[in-house]
Amino acid sequence: MNTNQRPVRRWVAIITNNVHCERHVQYYATMEKYFITNGWEVADNFEADKVVICACGFHDAMLDKVMNVMAQLQKIYFPADNVILLGCLPKTHEEALKERFGGHVVALGNEAELDRLTGAVVPFARVDDVNLFRAHQECAITTDNELFAIKISTGCLRKCTFCVINKAKGPIKSVPLPEIERQFRKAVSQGKRRLFLMGEDSFAYGIDCGTNIIELLEHLVAIQPDVELYFGYLHNYWLREYAEGIFSLCRRGIIRELHLGLQHVNDRVLERMGRPGPFAEIYRLIRKIKEENPGFYMGCDIMVGFPGESEQEFEEMVEFFRNDRCFKKVRHFGYCDVKGAKSNHLDGKVPGPEVIRRWEYLNEVLEKRSSYIGLEEASRTDDATFKLTQERDYTFCKHSCLEKVEVSPGAEKSGLAMAANDAIETEDGEFGF
Repeated sequence: MNTNQRPVRRWVAIITNNVHCERHVQYYATMEKYFITNGWEVADNFEADKVVICACGFHDAMLDKVMNVMAQLQKIYFPADNVILLGCLPKTHEEALKERFGGHVVALGNEAELDRLTGAVVPFARVDDVNLFRAHQECAITTDNELFAIKISTGCLRKCTFCVINKAKGPIKSVPLPEIERQFRKAVSQGKRRLFLMGEDSFAYGIDCGTNIIELLEHLVAIQPDVELYFGYLHNYWLREYAEGIFSLCRRGIIRELHLGLQHVNDRVLERMGRPGPFAEIYRLIRKIKEENPGFYMGCDIMVGFPGESEQEFEEMVEFFRNDRCFKKVRHFGYCDVKGAKSNHLDGKVPGPEVIRRWEYLNEVLEKRSSYIGLEEASRTDDATFKLTQERDYTFCKHSCLEKVEVSPGAEKSGLAMAANDAIETEDGEFGF
């Protein structure tokens, strides 16, 4: 090979079907860091050598989005062999992908296969998770791009009957304390005082290793008291389990915001969801937090039309939100079957048009507290269920990683070697696909 040859520019288009899940955003931001570290250029169009799809799999509509992307790539004659699918979808919709997807599939935790497919000099396992990433502007607690994110766990208790993400993430697995402390000290050294501790079920931290979330938080605060801690999601169960510890952290201003996976207000419906109450006790604790901390931000998720939800039980929830003064923002969804979820097999399915009616009625009641304010009315069950994710099939992930990333020594030479082996000759503005 000519030693004077310029490094070949290898281009990758990284796209996603979901920009609303912070854990997923961190994943594709880390993926962008990985490719830059290995000498790749990140494109904002499909004029690339490879297309990498970081795919969320929390609903069947997410699979449809991926297949729509594949159809679009097929129209421009992009080789399926140069498409790589990553994320939760490879596990949540494994069988469907075997039948319908023609590219390479790399499941979560198996990114060594990605290293092989891309000829990586720096393996994915050696690339630290991105702590500063560009989160979606509508994420309630991540509007500030300077929020320092630390993953503290993956997985959950796997009991919710409507969820399939547990198939991808598995049972709770806590990040070891030394690793969390390392990232915490990194944040403090950079002057960061607002930290986002992430996990599918973040308050379940420690149940697999003999500790708990409150012990973790008090340990971090002892290192640096002048911090604010934020969380993406709080399961009702943990609010009851760790009430006093949460109250203490709220009083001291360390926790200023919480987003609860409330889902419903009726105990029978909550039981069918795999999220037993009693709701009255949960709401008593919520009111106590607000009474002691009037400016405290409280958000929640709600689902209407769950199998078996009667009109009376729906009205019970509507009446609750007519009177509630605790929640500033409510993300409400309409139930829709997802392949692989236990709720598919429950009786008492609410017809699609009725799910839409309930969703729109609750939207009117919530007014400005609704996360969907200003959006058009739902026309299908899926629209009411996951309206925010229905806006487009994909988004290009470029500049999602806000950290400075250096190209690894040897990555450019590796690019030259790959180009020579593949007999690709590219100039600026030309792509070898």
